[in-house]
Amino acid sequence: SGQAAPPAPAAPAAPAWPAPPQEAAAPASGPPRPSGAELDYSALVLSGPDEQDGRRGRLFPDSAFDPVAAEYRRRAEAVASLPLPGHAVRPRESAGSFDHRFDALARADVPSDGTWHTVTVGEIPVGLRTEYLCVPSVEQTVYATLALANSTDQALLAGPVEVTADDEFLLTAALPTLAPGGVCRVGLGPAEGIRVTRRTNLHESTSGLRNSTTVLDHRVHVELASRLAGPATVEVLERVPVASDTDVRIEERADWTTPPDDAEGEHHAAGTRVWRVDLPAGATTALDGGYEIRIPSAKALAGGNRRS
Repeated sequence: SGQAAPPAPAAPAAPAWPAPPQEAAAPASGPPRPSGAELDYSALVLSGPDEQDGRRGRLFPDSAFDPVAAEYRRRAEAVASLPLPGHAVRPRESAGSFDHRFDALARADVPSDGTWHTVTVGEIPVGLRTEYLCVPSVEQTVYATLALANSTDQALLAGPVEVTADDEFLLTAALPTLAPGGVCRVGLGPAEGIRVTRRTNLHESTSGLRNSTTVLDHRVHVELASRLAGPATVEVLERVPVASDTDVRIEERADWTTPPDDAEGEHHAAGTRVWRVDLPAGATTALDGGYEIRIPSAKALAGGNRRS
């Protein structure tokens, strides 16, 4: 009868050594590098207050993100990078923190062709008045200006304004932001229908005990001539010296006035004076004024006593 062979002796078990610890990955150096999905802000969704695991109040990619809709959105927002039309200014640049809501009168269809289109949002009546301005001591030219007054509760944003007279197009000018109740001026260029001339005369003398005071008598003569078919309001600007020395006295002899600075940003230099004249159609007028500068005889004006 056969006999089974005894089983082979088992090899001794190897000692159980602990596995070597794995080295932790070194943190990435430098600033964080967000992925492309994290940089696509239009596709990010703000997690609500009910989110858990640190997602509350943080932005994460939308799981229902539609790439087709995102492409349409990107193309629609690309219009903001187009060059603006002439004289157009973005509201944040022209008005700063000024905010106003405009309610459209009706719906409007805007072609999606990637260019600017003009859409009528509403109509705001403003007061218009043509005024003329000149500084004959600098340039003997009269300039036409358009004075606008916004007496409504609506705002006018900066942008182009087309000026017409008697149904005839004159020019396109830049209109600044005009808040409710505001006024401003828009320049229209030289007015050929009004001429201005200016002449000055200086007479130097002495006065006081032992002729201790030098008197510089400046006289200004301005003439305006209108060839316009209607009346015109003209502002003539002059400038009187301003003394910083207490020994120098300046005495004015004219019916001009000091123009006030307004809230719309129109500020005048020190010593500015203005004549405001209502000039009838085809009429001429003359303006006379002047001032005396009294200084000690031992002193002289900077640049010389004789000047226009």
